[in-house]
Amino acid sequence: MSVMQQLTESVLIWIILLLALVCYSILIHMFLSDKQTISWSSKTLSWLQTLPTLLGALPLLGLLGTIIGLLTCFSQMAKGSMDIQQLLSSGIAEALLTTELGLLMVVPGWLMLSLLQRKLRLVEGTSADGADSSTRGTN
Repeated sequence: MSVMQQLTESVLIWIILLLALVCYSILIHMFLSDKQTISWSSKTLSWLQTLPTLLGALPLLGLLGTIIGLLTCFSQMAKGSMDIQQLLSSGIAEALLTTELGLLMVVPGWLMLSLLQRKLRLVEGTSADGADSSTRGTN
């Protein structure tokens, strides 16, 4: 089975891609938001509690796809329907595609999440400094 055929036929691959799309759309929205106010900080902080879980699910879904693919390969092997060497090599290659996809989707997401956490710390530090200086001026 070709890679393109696998991509179009596997439900798990579509789930991985959809979850990655959701994660990246949230991350990009938070990055491109130019109003870094208290509202932005609280919204970003709430997403920073959810996004690691969503991103962490991507490689786990990929691993699930690999397990499903290997089980399928072994069940076909038990039936004795094909040459074992060909069956093993093609079955393992097909099974590992979901793991590869899960890892490819999660690594840039983790990097973006780290940058977003840093941006939030800088914004909160700046707003705290501004609040400190305004209270000092009234004394």
